[in-house]
Amino acid sequence: MGRSRKDRKSARDEYTDDDTMSTTSTVSSSDFNNGPEVEGEFDESTLMDQYVEALYQKRASIREAGLKGLIDAFTSTDLTDFAEGQCETLSSRFINSVKVGAGNEAAQGARALGLLAFTVGDGSNAQQILADATPHLWKVARVGSSPAARSASLQALGHLAFIGAVDLEATEATMELLWSLINHRRSVEDQKTGINSPPASVKVSALMAWSLLLSTVDSQKVSSHHLQSSLPVLSSLLNSEDLALRTAAGESIALLYEMTNSSGFAGDVEDSVDDIVPPVSRPSNSSVASSARATVPEDEVIEQMKALSVHAGGKGQPKKERAALRSSFRELLAAIEDGVAPQVSVKLPAGNTLKFNSWTEIIQVNAIRRFLGEGFQTHMQGNPLLHEIFDFVPQSEKRNTLSTKEKRMLQSPNSVVSKARTEVMNRRRQNSQAQKIGDFSASGYNSD
Repeated sequence: MGRSRKDRKSARDEYTDDDTMSTTSTVSSSDFNNGPEVEGEFDESTLMDQYVEALYQKRASIREAGLKGLIDAFTSTDLTDFAEGQCETLSSRFINSVKVGAGNEAAQGARALGLLAFTVGDGSNAQQILADATPHLWKVARVGSSPAARSASLQALGHLAFIGAVDLEATEATMELLWSLINHRRSVEDQKTGINSPPASVKVSALMAWSLLLSTVDSQKVSSHHLQSSLPVLSSLLNSEDLALRTAAGESIALLYEMTNSSGFAGDVEDSVDDIVPPVSRPSNSSVASSARATVPEDEVIEQMKALSVHAGGKGQPKKERAALRSSFRELLAAIEDGVAPQVSVKLPAGNTLKFNSWTEIIQVNAIRRFLGEGFQTHMQGNPLLHEIFDFVPQSEKRNTLSTKEKRMLQSPNSVVSKARTEVMNRRRQNSQAQKIGDFSASGYNSD
């Protein structure tokens, strides 16, 4: 299902303005000024204009309210026409929030940029958003003081490149930026490199975004370049104390092995990665790349995975979470040893179901679900970009299915509907019997 970017073409159904701007919403005036809170009904186009206008205000709280309104709208409604008509304006205002905003505003601005790209699709608009936003998102990711803003900027970078990068060179340019944070080690060179040491949560976001882009790279390129340069670093991250970072590293390794095997480059499982991954040459004075100097044998990676499949949980972690982590690493181990990916199904409205059976697809759908959040269902139903990525055609009409409660209320023999139906049927029987008796009496009277 998941596809590389070069195979995708943007396709949009044409809607009228009435289709996308006909609903009404309730807005509070206190979101945008200091006046008393007054609620009223507004046409959605008016409300969207107010959100955009808020992005020009000096007060950060007003800009944040505008960003939140637009993010909610992009995740809950198909706003293709609105996004395409005001793409340049929206992109510049979102970038402004990334540039000048504090942690929360910068994080919201980064997410809004990604949602805008998802809405306009993989054409020239997305390419321009990527070009304009990358320097500012990367600055926040590199030297920002807020971990949340740094993570949001990295996620946005990954998705913008996933949608808007025009070729492999553009994709790998973003991957290199992300990798510099994944492979970063705290050192005296931090001031020289201009990178604030990233906490584990920031590395997780960078690694997930990197894996998303890796899933679009040609498998031969993965075999010849990314495997040999990435595996030693990812192996070291499996030893991290942060559980989320361990899991993200494990998923990236599973993806590397799957793509390498699909290219026909790798040998049997018993072969050593020494046959695939030669020692990685690095400058001797580079502490940032020190973890990638040595080759990591395949059996060592497998032993790491086996250990984590038995003892993946950290001390003090809930029992349920530890069990989920062990299960996750058992699946990752199966991918490396046997080339088997888990079967994943995602239920959608109208009885639709997405099914995935490769790590390439799983990495893509999980990344997009995390980024879109509650908007994933809406976008999967109406967004041509996602239809193209996952080779998915939604059903046009919803099935008339009832919940358990509705079935009990409407179909149970003791429900009000059933009792009313029984009463009507009894009345009909009584009327029918009375009519028959009347007809019989009339027939008997006439015969006399």
